[in-house]
Amino acid sequence: MSGLGGAGGAGGAGGAGGAGAPAGGGGAGGVYAQGGSPYDATLITNALMAERDGIVGSWRTPELVTLNFDKQKLQDQPGSSITAPQLDDYAQLWRWEPWVRATVFDFELLSNLRFALDSTSFIAGLSHRSSTPGGADTNIVSLSRPPLAVFEQQVEWLDFYADLRADRSAEIICQMGPQVAFWSSLIYLSPSRTPRTLELFDTVVRLAIYVEIRFKHAIAAQRAIEYSTQVQPMIQTPGHGSLPSGHSTQAFVIAVVMCALFGQAYGSVFQQQVMRQAYRVAVNRTVAGVHFPIDSIAGHVLGTSLGEYVVARCTRNLGGSGLITARQFKGKDMDATQPNGNPDFDYHEPLSDADVTTYLLNNTNVTKQQVDALFSFITWDAQAVAVDGSDILSWLWSQALGEWNGNSLNNTRFNQRSVSFSSIAAQRRGI
Repeated sequence: MSGLGGAGGAGGAGGAGGAGAPAGGGGAGGVYAQGGSPYDATLITNALMAERDGIVGSWRTPELVTLNFDKQKLQDQPGSSITAPQLDDYAQLWRWEPWVRATVFDFELLSNLRFALDSTSFIAGLSHRSSTPGGADTNIVSLSRPPLAVFEQQVEWLDFYADLRADRSAEIICQMGPQVAFWSSLIYLSPSRTPRTLELFDTVVRLAIYVEIRFKHAIAAQRAIEYSTQVQPMIQTPGHGSLPSGHSTQAFVIAVVMCALFGQAYGSVFQQQVMRQAYRVAVNRTVAGVHFPIDSIAGHVLGTSLGEYVVARCTRNLGGSGLITARQFKGKDMDATQPNGNPDFDYHEPLSDADVTTYLLNNTNVTKQQVDALFSFITWDAQAVAVDGSDILSWLWSQALGEWNGNSLNNTRFNQRSVSFSSIAAQRRGI
């Protein structure tokens, strides 16, 4: 709960930068910031007023007393002793508090998204609004609700998975909040060592929360406990719809972004571990008795699509393609009377043409037609489409990447050619 209030408190995502920190430990940058004093507000205010009276001296014009130490700003007006940055300069993001950057990132992502509902076909869709005036929207993902008969059959899966509760209880409880500790077991993540990487992951999770909750509201799928009194979840059922699974969505969006950030291609050891981690987080919600397997399937589709979308927006201005593949979870077309009408969640389920090829290579006893029939409720567009890049999001991506490729170390080394403060002072008029 310590994350609530950080950047709107969306899911308690760690307070944008405080992910992985102990309770109350996410306030990096709070040295002498508001609330950073051990004294109450009235006392420190009175103390600062009294101190100014004692040290301010006689009033002088600003050009005589302004300390223009900050040489990273851009000159606004020639001849002025005060400098200012350009408008909307992404390079200024490093100056702000983590929660301020989080708000900027959230707005940058959400302002280009459009949610729409086709009431006749019961399809909820998410698309990208083009930044080009008059540009067409680009589809990202769409979900539809399966028939009630499918959910009724899915309840039996929860009985099977309940046998794992004793083995998985520790994981399930710890994964109810942010899963930073679990991702950190795969790669060295720490608020002090990799703050920008965690900030990127926080941003991605917050986006997933906003989007998944909007889909949950539109689809309004009932929870497992509403279908049978024998489900008896081992944790309290959350107060929102069942499909898509939020844990599945968030886990797979992190998995996709993490693999892209570290350049891990499909089939690498790390990629396989990351995908198994995301799968385990998703399945644990079924073990706990609060989600159906099809909820995790929908979350897999949504999370993968959102992950690709974030990567495209972050990297296109850095030389990336900006391409995304629109996907559809066609729950409304599922038929409980058919052999594939009651599927379990398989994270190997294909989400692209390349995935079909890989699935056939790993399952030589099935044909493409059989794969298409087995996963007929998942489809995708044949043509990938590019979306707009964002300098603001590219800054976050490059800062996170810099923590792993050595670029961040450039700011930790001495620069013998730098200008000293003493030489700056010698050039100034007397103070």
